[in-house]
Amino acid sequence: MSEKTRTTIRQRRKNVQREKKKTKSVTFSDFLIDWKRNPMIAIGLGGSAFLTALMGLFIGLNPRLNESGILDLFGGQDTTSAAVIGIFFGIIYMCAFPILGEYGTYYWHRKLALREDDNKGQLIISLVTLLLAATFTITTAVSASFVLATLLHTFEVFNAIPEWVQYWTILIIPIALALHAGMNMVYDHVSEYAADRRAMQRELDEVENEAENQIRQARVNARKQAAIAAANEYERVSGTGAVAAGLSLAHKAWEEDRKAMGTDSDNDGIPDYLDEHPNAPKRDNNRKPVYASDAKDFTTPPNRS
Repeated sequence: MSEKTRTTIRQRRKNVQREKKKTKSVTFSDFLIDWKRNPMIAIGLGGSAFLTALMGLFIGLNPRLNESGILDLFGGQDTTSAAVIGIFFGIIYMCAFPILGEYGTYYWHRKLALREDDNKGQLIISLVTLLLAATFTITTAVSASFVLATLLHTFEVFNAIPEWVQYWTILIIPIALALHAGMNMVYDHVSEYAADRRAMQRELDEVENEAENQIRQARVNARKQAAIAAANEYERVSGTGAVAAGLSLAHKAWEEDRKAMGTDSDNDGIPDYLDEHPNAPKRDNNRKPVYASDAKDFTTPPNRS
């Protein structure tokens, strides 16, 4: 990795950290500022949150009027398990509705205000999500009013919870969760901070790939040099070793042949290897010596007188 590349990466990291510090997030202090500047925001969202939280609590408590006009909780089930389950889910829904509805609306209101300058992507995402979150909040608050009016029998027209309210109450939470999570991801992807991180990551990937390729090339060169050195050394050693090995084999072969040719176990004057040969001459017991000396008995010492 060159020094220039290291400097570029360090500069990129500093820029990313600088942009991250500039990036503002939604905090409680922002809400206090908006409370002072625009109190109707807090009043409207707070009132809506009260209705939606109460509806969430009623979903868990499951209150209903019996035939005697008495309000029963937990669907008329007077058991400890029904009470525990009802209270648990009542608390879950009571917290989930205001967080996903009213707080989600305020959250995207602040994200729209804190968007990056000249970033059309963040402008569109925050504006669309703000409108959707506000629509969900209003619809949930209206649904809560229907549920409360029906449970309390305030008016004769509200004698049953509308079917669309029942469907909306069940479906709004998973839809809102997916909406907020997905829009936040897209909002972050189109930010300058994310763009700088992507650029830095690409640069880091290029440097790492280059370093890995250099290591692979060095490994290939090392193996190539080792193979060439082994071949050269083999050629040098085999040039002299082959001659010595050949001479040794020749000597061994000659020793074996010499022993085989020099042995005459039947004393017929013909070596054993010729006796075993199919074309070997037959033994002639009446053969006369060619030389006079052949007839002498070498076991008798010569006469020196």
